[in-house]
Amino acid sequence: MPRSPLPDPSEASDEPLSSESFHELPPELDDEEFDVVDVPTGDEPLRAPRVPRRQLLAAGVGVAAVTLLAGGLLGYRIHHRRAVLQEGLARAGALLRLDTAAGYRGAARLLEPLAELDPLEAGGTRAFALAMLAADYRDAAAGRTAELLLVEPMRADEVPARANLAAAALAIGRREAGDAMTAAVRAGPLPEARVLSARIALLAGNVAAAVEPVQAAAEAGAPAGLALRGDILRRTRRDLGAARASYAAALSASPAHPRAAFGLAKLALSGNATSDEAESALRRLLEDREGTPGPERGRAALHLAALRLRAGDRTAAAAALDAAALDASARSWAERGAAVEAAQRGPYRAVEGAPAGIRSASDDDPPVLAAVPPPPPPPPPPPAPPAPTARAAGYAPAPKAKATTAKRPGVKPTAKAKATSAKKKPGSAPAKGAKRAALAKRTAGPTTSTRH
Repeated sequence: MPRSPLPDPSEASDEPLSSESFHELPPELDDEEFDVVDVPTGDEPLRAPRVPRRQLLAAGVGVAAVTLLAGGLLGYRIHHRRAVLQEGLARAGALLRLDTAAGYRGAARLLEPLAELDPLEAGGTRAFALAMLAADYRDAAAGRTAELLLVEPMRADEVPARANLAAAALAIGRREAGDAMTAAVRAGPLPEARVLSARIALLAGNVAAAVEPVQAAAEAGAPAGLALRGDILRRTRRDLGAARASYAAALSASPAHPRAAFGLAKLALSGNATSDEAESALRRLLEDREGTPGPERGRAALHLAALRLRAGDRTAAAAALDAAALDASARSWAERGAAVEAAQRGPYRAVEGAPAGIRSASDDDPPVLAAVPPPPPPPPPPPAPPAPTARAAGYAPAPKAKATTAKRPGVKPTAKAKATSAKKKPGSAPAKGAKRAALAKRTAGPTTSTRH
């Protein structure tokens, strides 16, 4: 469209501009192609521009999709977290059930990242694993970590069961029987709680109070309960066959269980189990250098050496003690202790005076025997020299006496019998009476005989 010429400023009118003329469009802009925009004045309220409905619907759908996606991601994350916790706790429970140093260490490592996600359940379970390492295997660093992990679970409205178990184990390590029993009772009917209750009763010297809880734990199939029931039956000598079966069941479920292996060796030393099955369990502990701590391996070497000494194999006994890699003090005591155990007959009795490096909470029979081996048996007497022969001695043998027949005592032959025997034996010597008569006839002469 051709542009209209610009107005000449000299031809401008002298009429003053009004407000109406100011807001009017110039004639060249007064065309249908231009839209009129209402410019709000100060007297009229501002109005928001109208958004089309289609745009509103699209925005709503987008917001809903984002909300659903965020909710789905959050729900998946919560579900995944719960699944990871459940799987981790189940695997940790299987390791804790072994009741060994390797099992407790593995459970503690597995639960370390999960304890940050769940400080109550996972944190309390990890504290229990570390507390058992401190109580049974004298791991002081594990005990300190367990106490730190128990701070938050113990402040919860409902304390997790395994957190109470951790508190009980730490109290057992400190030999605080009262606090340990209180925490074990609060843990509820878990097999681990019953085992700890039985151990507390044994520490207090009350064997009768340990029977019921340990029986319940053994019926649940817990290796710790089975081994502890074997110890109670062996010490009280109620049923040695059942004690042997309990030890075997514990070793079947947990092959490196130290208490069960030691108990089976004690039965073998007392003559109530075969040495082959006991030596197999002891060698398994002795050869497990990574999983079994040094004190437990030292105790296994002690009992294994005693069994081999009992069989008369001193070389194998020394090899068992060498495999434990004991220091000089522990080695000297182990040699004496093995000799005492091998010489002991009857029910097993522990040797006292074990050094710290060879003591174990899994071998807690009260020591009663001094570590003084019996003196060795005296050597057999030398064989007697052979008797010298006649030729070697240079003299003739003495003549042998003639054998005489014994007379019948108390029966004297009569004169008639003598005469009869003399008549029956012609050529034999006359009897004493006949000799006297003949001598009298010779000396008397004829006068004497006539007078007579």
